[in-house]
Formats: sequence, C-alpha cells, structure tokens
Amino acid sequence: MKRCDICGDEHFEESPSCEACHKVVSKYQNKTKYSMEEVRKALKDAYSHKSEEKKESFFKCTYTGMVGKFNTQDEPLRTFDDALILTLDHKNPNRNELVVSLNIINKMKTDIPFDDFKNFVITLGEYFKEENDTNFKNIEKELKQIFG
Repeated sequence: MKRCDICGDEHFEESPSCEACHKVVSKYQNKTKYSMEEVRKALKDAYSHKSEEKKESFFKCTYTGMVGKFNTQDEPLRTFDDALILTLDHKNPNRNELVVSLNIINKMKTDIPFDDFKNFVITLGEYFKEENDTNFKNIEKELKQIFG
C-alpha cells in the first residue's frame, strides 16, 4: 500500500497519486508548461476532500476558498458556462507559485500580479455598490493608480 502524494489516502496504484487525484494530475501531464512537481504541490495545498464513492477529489480555490473540482476532460473551458470549474494559475506572473483557481477568477486575473488583482476587484466592487457620475471619476483615478 502507498499513500497518495496529494490527499494522503492509501492506494494500490503504481502512480504516486490515488485514482481520484491521478485523474486531475494526468490532465496536466505532458500537456502543460507547468512542471509535475508544481502541479502536485498546488493540488496538495488545495486538497479539500473526496466524494463518498472516492472517485473524485475536490479542491479549494486559493482566491475564494470555494470548493470545486477540475474538469478532467480535454475540451477547452468556456468563461461563463465553466466559471466554477477549477484550473491552475500562477499566483504572480513569471513566478513558480502555482495555485488552484476557479476558471472565472483565472480568466479575470490573466497575468495581473495577485496584489494588484485584489486591489482591482475591491475597487470595482466599491464602484458597483455606488455607481454614479462622481464615482466614475474616482474609479478612473484608482484604476490608473493600480495599473499605472
């Protein structure tokens, strides 16, 4: 018996990961710019639980804390219809810290460093709460500060 390198459950597979976690890992094997070491670490850090049948692993989005699952198929994810599917994302561009993210957050964040993205979302949220002509000038000023 081995212990899964992601969830810690015992398993018999040859893979370092149990069947449920291996489904997610294999989606990224030889198909991505991420190293398998980065992928496995991000998944281990975000692991939440398995379904009762133990056939699917669930993970937490680093940014929102929402629990979800990865699409283990090879079809591309759509922004709206697949918003709550989990993906992998570099927390900061050109750095090695790989994290688990909701697809919608990953698409919104693109290549923005995490701290700037967080400030951007807070600024937008405040704007939408008090949308008016005066607030438009404030948001323009704040966004220019965030994005230079």
